[in-house]
Amino acid sequence: MQLENNNQLVKEKKVYSRYLYYREKALECTSEDINLELTKDDQVYLAVFDIPLKSGIIGSQTESLALVFGLSTHIYCGNGCAVTGLERNPEIKKASDSLMISIPQILNKMQLISDTEFYNSENIRLYLKTRKGIYFRELAGEVKEDRFAEMLLRRVINEINRVIKK
Repeated sequence: MQLENNNQLVKEKKVYSRYLYYREKALECTSEDINLELTKDDQVYLAVFDIPLKSGIIGSQTESLALVFGLSTHIYCGNGCAVTGLERNPEIKKASDSLMISIPQILNKMQLISDTEFYNSENIRLYLKTRKGIYFRELAGEVKEDRFAEMLLRRVINEINRVIKK
């Protein structure tokens, strides 16, 4: 997908093209791109959470939190806006690193996939990238692994909110 000069609504997905571009670029990131040598198949170096939001405004019903281990914490909004550089705050970086270190514990409850195309859902969609590929799970809160992933996500979001409130 190529980023268009204008940010057009993708009607069937109810999000804007710039959002889809940012999200796709995050999911395409390889360990080589970030100069990270992986030593185990279960090392997670990238996590993307597609988070549904309650909004009647088209383009505002979703956002994605994208984390690259040790490097970045970004938020991509369905309307095409992006919040980058969050990892510069030490507390956000600490929460993000903690998530990336702990999240491999749920890989055994996830499905290895090749299709990462965006879709709307009432549940959080989690994508984890490892040496073996991309793992996926829709978090419905039905098992302890879902609640664990949501707790790690909430910790990062809480730190982001705390910093924004300052």
